[in-house]
Amino acid sequence: MSRTPFKPYWRPVAGPVLGEPTDPYSWAFFSVAQIGGRHRPVAVVSSLADNNNEETVLRGYPLAAACHRIITIFSDQANHRAIRAELALASGYYVRDGNREYSPQLVELPDFNRREGNPTLRRRSWHNTSVREFPFISACLLHGVAFDTEQQLARPAFPEPLGTVYRDTSIEWGMVVVDITNLDAISYGIVGFRVGPMTFIGSRNHEKHPPDYHGIGFHFVRGTLRVMDEVRPRRAMSAGEYMTEFDHAYSPTNNINRLIAKVPLINVSAMELVWPPSIEEDIEMLLGRVLNANKSVLDQYHATTSLIQRVLELEVPDMSILKQTRTMPHFQEIFSRALLQDPARLLTMDSSNRLITMAFLNGEHLSLEQLNNLPVEAISAILSAPNMAKVTSISICIDKVQGTPAQLAHALSQVERLRKLYFLQSPIRESDALSGQLFVELAAYPQILQRTTVMFAGAYSAAQRMRCWLPSTPTANGVQVAPLDIFPVQQILILDQIYNTEDRIYVHLGDALLKPERLAAGFLIYLQSLLTSTDEYTIQPLNLFSFSSAPSFLDGDPETASEISPILAESFSVPEDMPRGKNNNNPYRRRWAQMRDLDPDGWTVIVSLETHSSSRALRGPYECHCIRYAFIRALQQRIVVDPPPLISPGPKELEVVGLKEFLDATGAEAAHDVIDRRIQKFGERIARNPYEGPLFLKDRISVLSQEDAAKILVGFLEDAVEVRNILSAAMDEDSEERK
Repeated sequence: MSRTPFKPYWRPVAGPVLGEPTDPYSWAFFSVAQIGGRHRPVAVVSSLADNNNEETVLRGYPLAAACHRIITIFSDQANHRAIRAELALASGYYVRDGNREYSPQLVELPDFNRREGNPTLRRRSWHNTSVREFPFISACLLHGVAFDTEQQLARPAFPEPLGTVYRDTSIEWGMVVVDITNLDAISYGIVGFRVGPMTFIGSRNHEKHPPDYHGIGFHFVRGTLRVMDEVRPRRAMSAGEYMTEFDHAYSPTNNINRLIAKVPLINVSAMELVWPPSIEEDIEMLLGRVLNANKSVLDQYHATTSLIQRVLELEVPDMSILKQTRTMPHFQEIFSRALLQDPARLLTMDSSNRLITMAFLNGEHLSLEQLNNLPVEAISAILSAPNMAKVTSISICIDKVQGTPAQLAHALSQVERLRKLYFLQSPIRESDALSGQLFVELAAYPQILQRTTVMFAGAYSAAQRMRCWLPSTPTANGVQVAPLDIFPVQQILILDQIYNTEDRIYVHLGDALLKPERLAAGFLIYLQSLLTSTDEYTIQPLNLFSFSSAPSFLDGDPETASEISPILAESFSVPEDMPRGKNNNNPYRRRWAQMRDLDPDGWTVIVSLETHSSSRALRGPYECHCIRYAFIRALQQRIVVDPPPLISPGPKELEVVGLKEFLDATGAEAAHDVIDRRIQKFGERIARNPYEGPLFLKDRISVLSQEDAAKILVGFLEDAVEVRNILSAAMDEDSEERK
């Protein structure tokens, strides 16, 4: 009787394994939305762990917290109009020339082995060569992955191409998919499989005498890291299921598990494009399932499209018929797409305003971002129509506007009822420069910026490529393009004295477009993050997301509210590798943005990180860390960087106040008791940090005296000229390398 042929196989290493975690080491995050009948990626961000720094690994609670943070951002009403506008552009990006589908070229994630020490390869720079197709959505996802406001910790995050895909055979990667098709009902799912050391059994003899078993006991072998699950079902886990599957425990100090337990799981179809099957039979099976599921939808599309097109072909469209068809499935999407087939005719029809109202008006918001070759005069005419009297918000794709930025700015300045302006850019553009040019023109109409909230797509795209989005002012030490009476805080100067050295951090805020109360909300989060970690190449750049993802108001809870605003592009654009100055005591410190002159119309924030004197007096096992800060401004004349003042400015030259006084001075309507509660929570969170000594709240965070603030300022001014020269040389070298 013939023996059954032996089939080689892999099995887990026998005996105890030395505590290696089995869940994925790095994660790919996908935001998808249903466009043209399929769930397509609109943003991709990876978090690649540094195997020399455990703080950077998204494992267990940090992964659950990242999922919750992403969902919080996409669910925040403050972000919805910008997201919906980019999703409208995504419809034309993925479905072109009528019904032709566009598919980005597939991109594989980098393949690594967690056992190998390769920190240089794992640290990926944002110096991309291409613009982001949907920069606001990408920024939402990036903030959620990169910064945990509950623990004030940052993680590595890298914007990936839209064609990026996940493979379930990877020993490095897991996947999180967030479906943003319905912003009022976000869903998500986690996909990951166990990875562990395995032994290859290649013959019957191998099976009888395996390499990991010797005599009467186990023979320790490292084995080969492989995905341990032979069968990998195409389903997603919730955060709770993931924590259970990989034996993680929730942190007892957070309520993330309670919050995220309410969020539904994604449908399997949401993963089909970002997790492509690797076997041809699976592809055919999935394709058949998609076609069958979409057959009735396509029939409805065709019926509705046919009716709408027949009505629009009439010289004078019958509006009564169109009103009757509004109850048909997918009417709004089909109707707007039909109108977009001939935008020139639409703008010249007698009934154009009524058609535009029916297709592109949603409450008080007018969505014009899909209209091609849109004249500035047409925008003015549309907004002045009687049926547009309640419009207070508008979204426009500025690449598609016929007219100069100056003409567009002037036209919008004439409509005083506008309160929100969304300036999108085409997904297939080659440059983000138009956003900066338009902002410069709008700055000539400060009343617009005073009364409105503005969103510039180029601001988000440029920052994710480590580029500045606003032009520099012509003076050598120019302050900022953004009007100081509206966006008053120029910069933050941080003096780190915790480790018996004086290291300086410069943060430029002039491109963040932060009004006073929103600035204050982010500032309190940022202060906490400064004491969380000293990893400057991960934490300190990314903790600037405190400002661009803070709640809209001071009384908002950072765990459940997050408005995305422009990333601090100039601070992110500083090259990491550059010469160190003679005044820098630590040669390993990274460099920061250029310091500006202190203008009497603007404010600068000074922060001093210190070890409290009571640490020495108490002689306890742990040191007590504290923060002193101040909002300062020049009173009589500009305090310049070059040449710096010879003596510290006195009370008549330099005003020094706390947060509440700053908000009062700038006219922000923020209750003092709200600020007190936020500061108290801030102090309590610092006290909960590991290895933190006891300290009274009044000593944990306090306002600098005028004398101490002036002294710290002079130290920054003395260092600033050298920083500027070094930075200028490094930026020139970096620009040459990017060409």
